[in-house]
Amino acid sequence: MAEKIEDNFSEDDKVQTDMTFWNPKEDKEVIGLFKRWEEDAYGGHAVVQTAEKEELHLPNLTALNGRLKQGNVEEGNKIKVIPTGEKKSEKSGRMYQDFDIFIKKE
Repeated sequence: MAEKIEDNFSEDDKVQTDMTFWNPKEDKEVIGLFKRWEEDAYGGHAVVQTAEKEELHLPNLTALNGRLKQGNVEEGNKIKVIPTGEKKSEKSGRMYQDFDIFIKKE
């Protein structure tokens, strides 16, 4: 029989991250300069520089990433991302978060 493992963790044991992620359910929009694509456990996500944050990580969402890639976003491009709410996929019937994406290639 396995020995009981004591739960003696403290805040000092917690794995911390210095990444700040944008929450499209709380913030109406994000405006910033596209910095790069960053690999993560699920593929990759966009990182932008805003007036408030040197690095703001956008969530790794298929619709968001797809639209940024469709617009051929590049480092230094000014972008604006506006969440437009949940939509139903015509193909799968699943609900997903959709976005309007604006890209200025200056």
